[in-house]
Amino acid sequence: MSIRPLALPKDLVPAAEAIGKTFKYPGHPEWELDTAEQKQFADAIRRIRRIWPAVRLLQGVAPSMRDLLRGFVWEENGVLAGFVVAQRDGQTSVWQIEPLGVLPEFRRRGIARQLMAEAIGMVRSRGAQGIRLGVIDGNAPAQTLYRSMGFVEYGGTVLHTLPPTDRIERPVLPRGYEESPLARFDWHTRYEMDERITPSHVKEFEAISPGRYRTPLLMRAISPFFRNSRDDDILIRRTSDHVAVARAGWSLSKSRGGTNAIRVRLDPEHTDLSSYLVQRTLSAVLVKDPELQIELFLPAWMPDVARAAEALGFEHRRVHKSMGMKL
Repeated sequence: MSIRPLALPKDLVPAAEAIGKTFKYPGHPEWELDTAEQKQFADAIRRIRRIWPAVRLLQGVAPSMRDLLRGFVWEENGVLAGFVVAQRDGQTSVWQIEPLGVLPEFRRRGIARQLMAEAIGMVRSRGAQGIRLGVIDGNAPAQTLYRSMGFVEYGGTVLHTLPPTDRIERPVLPRGYEESPLARFDWHTRYEMDERITPSHVKEFEAISPGRYRTPLLMRAISPFFRNSRDDDILIRRTSDHVAVARAGWSLSKSRGGTNAIRVRLDPEHTDLSSYLVQRTLSAVLVKDPELQIELFLPAWMPDVARAAEALGFEHRRVHKSMGMKL
């Protein structure tokens, strides 16, 4: 048995297979990846593996690419029994550690703790000043492990899903607001809005800084090859002063059998836009592709948007607790 660094692209397929076996939760089927999510994940792995030679080439000339998908695996008798993945959040000093998993037959031996310790040591050596991760709310063993290693809870994300459904009408934008397209690489608008509306307890662990939002030119060039979806975004401004108060978007899967997605960010002082934003993005998806499941991940600090989604038929699937550590 041994711990070794994650070797890419060689470990991509074994790690993906291990993830499928690891994240099983008897008694909690809502925590598991459903068939559509598994298809989406498998397509993403194949896409990364296919373009990995280009990624390695870019890593030689672009420092920002060198902290993409680092991690460690635990091997035993030729079996990849456990894994942990970490990557830098944009060009910041904060790292995301996720996923961490151990096959059921290898659990209760301290493997997860050893993998996490290796990952923490690695990101610390690369100048990390903070780490964050997500864990399913109710997964007591994982939450206990992370707390014992110094992580604290600071927020969460809620997953809502909607099965294939009929088209709905595009809503009318409420008075006092104006809508416009939001360019994919308009990082400044996104940064300024998030800096203003993100709660302070979240900003303490999530880097709301230009380095998280600005995409290097080389990453812009290869990003279409990473994406497994066609994306669009809109921006909502207050008419009186043109301040950005919301943005939303949708992603349409490029492969059949995957999932579509919508996303929303809303200034808490403008909750009157909640229903409009969900219906606006949902109508855009259903016009183009009404046959796939739709996912909506929302920060826990946006309950009004969650209620608007549930009113339109979205089902509350699971909550991911956000945990962080300062180094």
